[in-house]
Amino acid sequence: MNLRKFKKFLALSIILGMVSCNKNKGFEGEREQDYSDAFDLEKEAIKKIEIFSYPDRLSWDTLRHREEIIRNNKIDFDTSMINEKVTLLKETQIKELFDLIKIHCKVEGDVAPYSSCYMPRNLMLFYNNKNRIIGHMELCFECGTSESSNNLRENWDYCKDDVKDFFKKAGIKYFVDTEEKEEKERLFLDSLKTTKIVNNKVLK
Repeated sequence: MNLRKFKKFLALSIILGMVSCNKNKGFEGEREQDYSDAFDLEKEAIKKIEIFSYPDRLSWDTLRHREEIIRNNKIDFDTSMINEKVTLLKETQIKELFDLIKIHCKVEGDVAPYSSCYMPRNLMLFYNNKNRIIGHMELCFECGTSESSNNLRENWDYCKDDVKDFFKKAGIKYFVDTEEKEEKERLFLDSLKTTKIVNNKVLK
């Protein structure tokens, strides 16, 4: 290879290398951020909160236990089991709920105790201004426990009674806090075990 051809080859290699680098950088910038690895969830980043209620999830969700309930910016379990959904858009509501999660309890000693018991019936999803989920927290009021994305992991000891009262005020009505309601839910969950769906028709 003479000197002229070598210079052309070298210049072409440099140009191709620069194009390749730019493409790679663009791809990296476009990759979706894994919100669960964020260090902390800031109130200013939250533009919407969705609150859900459903029967004890671990009684019917056989695909997972405590983790991986959010995938690709949506709930990754059987959403037909959801009883209620409330959306919070007002800044005052978002601030009040955020403060209760961040341990500003109205009643001293209201912080949920540590427990191995877990029967989750409520879920909160936190969205940013691009309608992307940036955090989630699933709650078990009966046991006072929770599971969440890593950016809320430090707030497992939330203000249990205050958060429950907030949910009621926001419009959530499904709570299993009496023996009668426990029995009603148990009968419903038992009925699911004997129910089959054939041609979109429910057969028992």
